[in-house]
Amino acid sequence: MKKRLELELRHSFLLVFLLFPLPALAQEFSGYAEAKGFAYAERWQGRDNWGLGWGTLFSKLEEKLDEVQLTASLRGEGISSDGEGALIFDPADREIRRSPFSLRDFWLRIPLGPTHDLQLGRFQLGWGKTDGYSPADAFLPRDLTDPFADEKIPLWSLRLSGSNGALRYEAVVAPVTTPWRLPVLGSRNAPLTTEVVPAGTVKEVESSPPVIGFAALRTLYTFGEWDLGAWGRAGVRPAPLLEFRFDQATAAPSGLLVPVERRYAREEAVGVELSRILGSFIVRGEAAALFSRDRDLGDAFIGSLSAERGFGDGTLLVTLAGNARETPVDASQLFDRAILPAVIIAWNRTEEWGEWKIVWSAGLKHGDGLLKSEAGYNLTDLWKVTVGYELPYGQADGPFGALHSARRVQVALRRSW
Repeated sequence: MKKRLELELRHSFLLVFLLFPLPALAQEFSGYAEAKGFAYAERWQGRDNWGLGWGTLFSKLEEKLDEVQLTASLRGEGISSDGEGALIFDPADREIRRSPFSLRDFWLRIPLGPTHDLQLGRFQLGWGKTDGYSPADAFLPRDLTDPFADEKIPLWSLRLSGSNGALRYEAVVAPVTTPWRLPVLGSRNAPLTTEVVPAGTVKEVESSPPVIGFAALRTLYTFGEWDLGAWGRAGVRPAPLLEFRFDQATAAPSGLLVPVERRYAREEAVGVELSRILGSFIVRGEAAALFSRDRDLGDAFIGSLSAERGFGDGTLLVTLAGNARETPVDASQLFDRAILPAVIIAWNRTEEWGEWKIVWSAGLKHGDGLLKSEAGYNLTDLWKVTVGYELPYGQADGPFGALHSARRVQVALRRSW
């Protein structure tokens, strides 16, 4: 009873700020308040609710201190599901559940000369296209609390970048491991078949991720109409491996209760990329070799080929990606390689009234896929309404087809400042 009362008070407190953001902050901060609602087509095995509410309050500060750039942002959320964790201090996002309050940005960019910069603090890292697939950054930590949002988790890192003529470089050190955040196992967002856990349910066992993170180096060189790049990284892979402890299973009214633990492996990787403009297209190819001595992770040889074209205020991106090595375990348990081989087609465009986006991801191994679309309409300069849907389809043994119970429509109202 006490826990339920605290949860209701927390959501009520957040709702007040969603509806009545402080006007004084609008002069110093950018941000938004958003309320989203989801309606689902079915319930998974008679569990989960038909609907879901999600409220977000986000504020961001950007300041120039002479030549130094300071950026800080904070996000508060209320989610009507088990995906939300306890109200605790977790600035590194290492807890098993999504925190109601999180520090998204907290970094400084310091110029070290006309062509070199040092960035340190908490920020997002990305070397690939958001709606495509790049082996250079597919391993980066993501929050799968909402499995269709593909949200990256910021890292506590130090990044040194610069250029010397046609040569550009970027060196990154993340001293702390930031793990992937998974949805609640055994729910519509992370269903477990009877082949994985026979006639039973799972109990998630909290495990502490390793402290040490990873280091990475990337270089790019332009010659003529070509861009050539090479990168390497080493350290802890933030996407966990799941270990089902059947030896510790206990009896429960619904069947066996099987503990499941998260294990983190070390991995080294090197990759190359090549791109150029061909007519109205940007064509990009990538290849990467990933090595691990872990028995369940193994090695991988991943390649991707993409073509991108601009259409006025919009972009069409087509990506083909695959892994030349068989995985020791089901690829759906490796997360960053779950959908491979796959084709991803993403088309987005900005209109006078707002913007729209369509993404189709098709898994070529199981014949499953995900079709998602959304459109945002600008009611005013500050208010915006967004509608959309996510439609996973295909056989249940594929990473997309397994989410058939998560098919849904959504509507969101956002007020920016």
